[in-house]
Amino acid sequence: MPKAGGSPLLRVSVFFLILSAILGYQVSAADPEVSPRTGEIVEIEINGSINPSTVDYIKTGLLEARARNAAALLILLDTPGGLLNSTKDIVKVILNSEVPVIVYVYPRGATATSAGVFITLSAHVAAMSPGTSIGAAHPVMLGGGQRGPGKKPEEKKDDKSSDVMNEKIENFASSFMESIAKERGRNAEWAVDSVRKSVSVTADEALKKKVIDIISPDIPTLLSEIDGKEVKLSGKSARLETAGASTQRLEMSLRQKVVNILSTPDIAFLLLSLGSLGIFLEFYNPGLIFPGVAGLIALLIGFVSLQILPFNYAGLILLFVAMALLISEVYVTSYGLLSLAALACLVFGGLLLFDTPESDLGVSRGTIATVAVSIGLLSVFIVYLGIKSFKVPVQGGFEGMVGQKGEVISWSQKSGKVFIGGEYWEATGEREFSPGEKIKVIESTGDLVVRVSDYDG
Repeated sequence: MPKAGGSPLLRVSVFFLILSAILGYQVSAADPEVSPRTGEIVEIEINGSINPSTVDYIKTGLLEARARNAAALLILLDTPGGLLNSTKDIVKVILNSEVPVIVYVYPRGATATSAGVFITLSAHVAAMSPGTSIGAAHPVMLGGGQRGPGKKPEEKKDDKSSDVMNEKIENFASSFMESIAKERGRNAEWAVDSVRKSVSVTADEALKKKVIDIISPDIPTLLSEIDGKEVKLSGKSARLETAGASTQRLEMSLRQKVVNILSTPDIAFLLLSLGSLGIFLEFYNPGLIFPGVAGLIALLIGFVSLQILPFNYAGLILLFVAMALLISEVYVTSYGLLSLAALACLVFGGLLLFDTPESDLGVSRGTIATVAVSIGLLSVFIVYLGIKSFKVPVQGGFEGMVGQKGEVISWSQKSGKVFIGGEYWEATGEREFSPGEKIKVIESTGDLVVRVSDYDG
């Protein structure tokens, strides 16, 4: 009977199989190169603020690129900045992408400001076209906008709690930026300065400082120049094959476009202001219905915007106070004082509405001025109508009898009956009148009695 363990030949065969498997594993581990992608380039364009719709748009682009086995996702970027949470989500998606991501600050005159710096530096390939700029990634501060280069939190002595919060946000943003730059092998020192000192550079300077990888005048040239470049995908090496690749533009979906519009601070402010104005007009002239319904719809859509954008409660309260003061103007004769107070609340509310550390966006001064001037002119017109109404004689009621003409029906001594405006009235006068004589009312004495005199017209 054979011994346990099998024949020597079988044991040798098993040994060599195990050795081959180990060596094969070591060879594959030592050479992590990913098979190159070929084919088309999926292209998306971000031209505006960074918000939740932007995050969804980039995720959709990456899914489309994976489905098509595309060579890369090309992001054409031109942004003034955006929401901090959305920026973090985008950076996370790009850093963990299985598809190469090319961020191209394009066209000429475009900028990658604030949130755009984080996104550009996180890309596998960071490119800019001539005449563009990048930088100024300093986070917005509570109540005071951005601090300038070199200023320190200690300089603001009036609000220590705000200083602590601002310093925490600045420290987080700078460390986040530094980690992104180091991950992609870019200039970490400049990246930190872009946060702490709000530095901004042109495309040429960015290339010299190794902030970006390449400057290219157009998309075909860019794809040709980065062909063969080695990038890391999930820790593995991959070679770009982009020369001559066709680009397929992927547009935002309707839902993404709607969210993108509602994520604009100017639009949100306009919706809230127009909604307040519509309700004000409904109170001023009840029964019109349309201004009230339209105003209510605008307010509801404006509140949807506030669900997307981080907002400051102080600014929102000021807008509500402005609306209350405008409505009060209808019922209280203030000769425009309430309207002036409403305009002041409207302006300060607009300035504070999106002044939060989670966003570097805000309502533009031009939009605030336009809304304030429009509502101001309407208020002046309403006040004018109110003042003018005091100068108009009373047209109805007992007091409205003064100045009307009539005819004497009967008279005895200094009183009698007259016919005025289709009605018979008891009247008094300073002399004797004859029946049929023309008279006019000079005073309403009460108790349905009028005082009359000769009619000289």
